[in-house]
Amino acid sequence: MKHIYERTAKYAKLAAFLILAIYIAIVFIFKDIIWKDFETHFIVGFMFFIFYSISFIFQNAAEKLPAEHGLHSDYFSVEFPVKELNFQQDVSLIPQSYLVSNIGERLYKIEPSKEHSISRLLTACAIFKRGFFYPITYNLKTMDENLVCQFTIKNKIKFIKLKVYDHANKQISTIVLPPISVKNRAVIFNANNEKILQMEAKSMYGDIDVDDFNGKRLATYRYGIFPYATHPAFEVQAMNVHVKLAQDLTHTEKLTFAALFYYWTGNQ
Repeated sequence: MKHIYERTAKYAKLAAFLILAIYIAIVFIFKDIIWKDFETHFIVGFMFFIFYSISFIFQNAAEKLPAEHGLHSDYFSVEFPVKELNFQQDVSLIPQSYLVSNIGERLYKIEPSKEHSISRLLTACAIFKRGFFYPITYNLKTMDENLVCQFTIKNKIKFIKLKVYDHANKQISTIVLPPISVKNRAVIFNANNEKILQMEAKSMYGDIDVDDFNGKRLATYRYGIFPYATHPAFEVQAMNVHVKLAQDLTHTEKLTFAALFYYWTGNQ
């Protein structure tokens, strides 16, 4: 939670000085027109004051918060021994999310791959971050930068394809989804392109239940309702995503669900 306040303060301060710099440039270029426009001066000054005040407030709040505790080594590994997925978005131009513990400690991070610099920069625009026009590769890493898995999102117009790779860059599964649907639907194939799961949620952003062919519940997502919703680490943001996983999922299934639910909900 502390880092979210710090980054909010940083971006608010950058916004304040960016507004000021642009306004000074405009005044210099169009000084005969702008110089006597006192209403514009007031509006720009007010915006600068608001953003700078926000920066000051959030920075003071961050300084009062305790630093994050050290993470248990079991969670600090590529083995991905999680039993639930708590997605939390960071404050950043490039989309960056974290899988956090029940008290908001960052366990893993998800971000566009730095190996694909052009596509990474394109994700600053919402239309590109879901693989439209250009495939986007995301990395799921531990907090000390060890790769856990990669998944690539490609919009093929007729359908969306997510390919999931392990830390050794070996493909472990493929997820196929419709580009537009009133419900979340997906079909999962294994590394041999054999169909292993087919699912349909109750709605686009509401209840999502993932069952296997025998009706066994593999994962559950409930919009806005999860056990830690009242903890300060989750109250700081309006959008948090909690996914409960079945106890006996394989490593491949956990990584596949992490990619799937990130696409469905974690990067909205």
